[in-house]
Amino acid sequence: MDRRTLLKTIASLAGSGALGSRALAQAEAYPARPIHIIVPYPPGGVTDLAGRLVGDVITRTYDKPVIVENRPGAAGLIGQQRVAASSPDGYTLMLNGLGGNVLPPVTVRGLPIDIVKAFVPVAGVAEFVNVLIVGDKAPVKSVQELVALIKQKGPEGLSYASAGIGSSGHLTSELFSQRVNEKLLHIPYQGGTELLVDVANGNVDCCFANLPSVLGLLKKGSVRALAVTSDYRSAQLPDVPTLQESGLDDFNVTSWLGIYGPAGMPADRVVQLGDAISAGINEPDLRKKLLGAGFEPKPRNAQAFAELNTSELARWAKVAEQANIVLYFGKAKS
Repeated sequence: MDRRTLLKTIASLAGSGALGSRALAQAEAYPARPIHIIVPYPPGGVTDLAGRLVGDVITRTYDKPVIVENRPGAAGLIGQQRVAASSPDGYTLMLNGLGGNVLPPVTVRGLPIDIVKAFVPVAGVAEFVNVLIVGDKAPVKSVQELVALIKQKGPEGLSYASAGIGSSGHLTSELFSQRVNEKLLHIPYQGGTELLVDVANGNVDCCFANLPSVLGLLKKGSVRALAVTSDYRSAQLPDVPTLQESGLDDFNVTSWLGIYGPAGMPADRVVQLGDAISAGINEPDLRKKLLGAGFEPKPRNAQAFAELNTSELARWAKVAEQANIVLYFGKAKS
């Protein structure tokens, strides 16, 4: 073997060794250290609870600690920016969903990050049903009666409340308005508590509320549930019909939550983690905890969760465009 051939052989072997070292590093058992789940909202809420339940699933599956961090601020953007800037190695994840990863990109201009491109969907976790409610003294007891009253009163003759422009309640109400072909008057609030009180007192005619937030009022009889927005009846409200059962075709809206990672996570790690989380959510005790908190367990693997994100972005972009819902970061316009 001449000198030139020998040097080429040594270089080739050295390259193979380097590639082998990288391959071994990539094949390192995952997870090898604690995983952080960022919840971009304050502690104590439904999103925080879901994040901690997912942490339990990951700990059970991998026997590794999970640290749940609440990073609230700027309607979730503080936490989202933290995750988007993290290393895409699967050790920093985020619990978010419709309200944080779908509605802002289709309604808000000038966001500091591109939410659609900044994250990769890993696993669907759960969803909660939205409920069309009226005050207990309202003159309607069904969706059909409400629609008849809306048409009798004419454009903006009846009002609906939401937790703010661009919120899930706002978009859901606009979809409802489009389906019944009548415009309702929008009364936006800065949060959920005051609007529920006003609906209960009859100051606003109706609203679409997240089930966990309104369950107490429903049990007390302060408000009346006319329908749920999902295409299935809620386990917590089995006697309340769906909007589809009430005559509105193809109406299926839920507020769903799932796990995301920063863009660039290795595909095999995304699939592995997504499978583990969706399998864990199906464990009977985890399902019981979710149901007890007002959730519907909806485990989805990485592919199914990515498909949900894509379809929801398309649907709500269409609703927002038709309703002319536009927000500018730091300034609202409707």
